[in-house]
Amino acid sequence: MFLLRLLFSPGRILLLATLIVAGYLTFSAGTNTLHSFRLASDEAKLRREVEVLQQQKEQLVQIRDYLRTDEYIEFMARRVFGLVKPGENIVVVDAPPPAAPTDGTVTTDEGETWWQRLFGH
Repeated sequence: MFLLRLLFSPGRILLLATLIVAGYLTFSAGTNTLHSFRLASDEAKLRREVEVLQQQKEQLVQIRDYLRTDEYIEFMARRVFGLVKPGENIVVVDAPPPAAPTDGTVTTDEGETWWQRLFGH
């Protein structure tokens, strides 16, 4: 019984409880610090992503603004729909297709292949 009182004295119990609480607080502080570093890293990554998205948004706004201009509308009306302004005439040039070589090689206007022209004869 004396040995039991010596092992479980109030001072030792208080010391053991203090060590357990200190260990828990140290572990808790370590995990909170690690969590804080992860959050800071995620925040930096998300900030970079926001910057990229802002740049994309600015580009899309510029494209939208250009697509609303009279210049673009006139271009599309002429190019895609073939429309003309009053008093203008459309001229369609119909050129014959270039003759393709029969052996499958690509030739230039002088009859040379591209590699002959690039590297010499």
